[in-house]
Amino acid sequence: MADQDIPILDNRTLHVTVDDGDDRLINVFALVFAIVALIGTFAQVLQQYIASAAGYSNCGEPVMGEWHHGKKRKFRWSELRFEVQFETPVIFVCPPSNDKGPIKGKPIYFIDGTDASLKNTRALLPQQEVQKQQELVQQNRVHTADNERATWVSLLSQLQEMERESQAWQQKHYNNNPPQKSEAVQFKTHTLAIAMQSKQRSWDTMPDGVKKPYATTAICHLLEIAAMMGIYWQEFDRSKDKYRAEGNGYMLTGSSVNDLGLVFTFQISGKSRFQENRVIPVDEVKDLCCGFVPTLFLESNKEKRRIEFPNEDVKDLGFLQFGSMNEIAETMVLIDCNTNTANYFRANNATAKHSHLFPVPFELLGMLGKTLHIRNSAYRMLPNPTPYHWDKNFFNLRRLIREYQKKIVDSDNHIMPSPQALQLQEDASNLLWELNVDKKTKTPGYSLPLLNALHDVLDRCDAYLRDADKSLVNLVLREHFQKVLQMLNDPVKKPNGDKTDSATIGDVPLDDRPRAQRFEELSAASPEERQLAFMELYFFTVLPEVRSRAVIWYKRQQSTGYAPSIRTRSDSLDSLPDTRALSEPATPLAPSQRPLSAGPPAHLEKHRSTQSVPLLRISTPTPPSGGFIDKTTSLDSDASDIWCTLVLRMLCWLLLHDFHKKDVQIPKSELLGNRLPVYIA
Repeated sequence: MADQDIPILDNRTLHVTVDDGDDRLINVFALVFAIVALIGTFAQVLQQYIASAAGYSNCGEPVMGEWHHGKKRKFRWSELRFEVQFETPVIFVCPPSNDKGPIKGKPIYFIDGTDASLKNTRALLPQQEVQKQQELVQQNRVHTADNERATWVSLLSQLQEMERESQAWQQKHYNNNPPQKSEAVQFKTHTLAIAMQSKQRSWDTMPDGVKKPYATTAICHLLEIAAMMGIYWQEFDRSKDKYRAEGNGYMLTGSSVNDLGLVFTFQISGKSRFQENRVIPVDEVKDLCCGFVPTLFLESNKEKRRIEFPNEDVKDLGFLQFGSMNEIAETMVLIDCNTNTANYFRANNATAKHSHLFPVPFELLGMLGKTLHIRNSAYRMLPNPTPYHWDKNFFNLRRLIREYQKKIVDSDNHIMPSPQALQLQEDASNLLWELNVDKKTKTPGYSLPLLNALHDVLDRCDAYLRDADKSLVNLVLREHFQKVLQMLNDPVKKPNGDKTDSATIGDVPLDDRPRAQRFEELSAASPEERQLAFMELYFFTVLPEVRSRAVIWYKRQQSTGYAPSIRTRSDSLDSLPDTRALSEPATPLAPSQRPLSAGPPAHLEKHRSTQSVPLLRISTPTPPSGGFIDKTTSLDSDASDIWCTLVLRMLCWLLLHDFHKKDVQIPKSELLGNRLPVYIA
């Protein structure tokens, strides 16, 4: 206790006694309140600094999955604030041997379905994948719980599942087939794979309105990934920035976002499967996605094609374009078809017919398309490069091969027994045997012996066509499609004496049925007779005229260096005979009447003395013994061999490869190799 004298106003002194303990208590309370205030002030300042790390909560595990481990705060001393940094994937498509990615110095991780790949790509781990499958069953096989998750996280998981499931199916399929000489195809032998690199980003650069981290890819890679996953475009409107694709239990939608660009959202809408419907993992899938088709004549050096082609027209048969009706018309021009044939495919031609048993562009695709099947692999699916549906309910390729084998050995087809014709007969017979064996296997339609046998036949056909006279091959190809499309759109009227009614063809017994003469008869034919009627049309109506015209124009090319259109006359060729009669449908000749091309046809021979440029007889000197014959005697045989080879190749190619029924090409050829950045939300 201490005594103090406190002065007052009237000069009197008040004596007060003060307790030292109370004074200390007051000081303590004052200090506590000051410390609390200071802590609050510091907390408020700290909260403001922490709050400056905008977007940190949007990079959590519910949004980014395992990728949330890559997020961090970095203090910016110059700005006295925190910056949020995070990692997202850059996804692209390349061969597994590729060692160069879009981000220099960053490792490339390939999506191959293995545990190491799951870890490297930070996708769902195997235990989580099992749990997810259980949730799918409980939720009617549709996963809707994690709607707050970034869609690219689900995309990475589904890509891993695609590789894991398809490779497991491939190995099981390989084990169910007879022992093969080589092992099953492994991931490292693919020429098409999905890869990714991680890229560090800052939330400071996120556009307004974007609340989740996004992954990056290019528009061409997105098209390729969608095709590999079995997603088919339903809408692709670049003028309105509306994009929608569906298929195999997935949905992909896209639109334009201000200050960012094209943003796509990947969603799971049902159950997916990756077995026989898996797209063949070959590099040429990139071309097919945009309507380009590499052919058997494509040279091996093709490094720059995807950069050059969108800005240039295709100038040779190394590539064909099928992405739109007008592009198909240009392809017909590329193979030297006349204007009428090209105009059938113009977009403004609404009345033209393009199909017999199946659309004609698939026929050209099968005749010239490069073999994309991988040996000892059961994958057959490809993206459809044409705007037509591939519907196998209206025809049977196996029956077509059977009817082909019957017709090529038929004595009425006037095919000379050349070495190539005998080889085609043998190949067709072997295929029939393999097809019969295939029906009894555990994997009908996908047995490796059958697929490899088809691949072998295609290889032999390719070797023959590459070694054959290119001019004659092109002429046979041209005349074939001119004739087929003419028959589809300008059918020849029946003679007066012909009482055949196509409406009753299916009711006539097979032995008594007249030979098919028009494509209209295919619609009325029963499913058992449809393939027979088709091959009758081809061997007994199409082949004779194609062979005759191709030989005539080949001789003209050899003599003048130029083959004028059969429907026009050039002023520089006024001295040549009038060929307008050739525009009329040719009548097949009997074996005794058909010339063996020993010289120009009779109606041209009488004009030979008045021609300014004489027709050339390509012949070798004939010795007195007659051991050699004129070379032109083999032209008919060569033309027949080329035509038969193209038809068999078409059947084998279409049987070895397959397209999804709902997949059609939407015009986007200019996006081939396009590196326009797009984003996955």
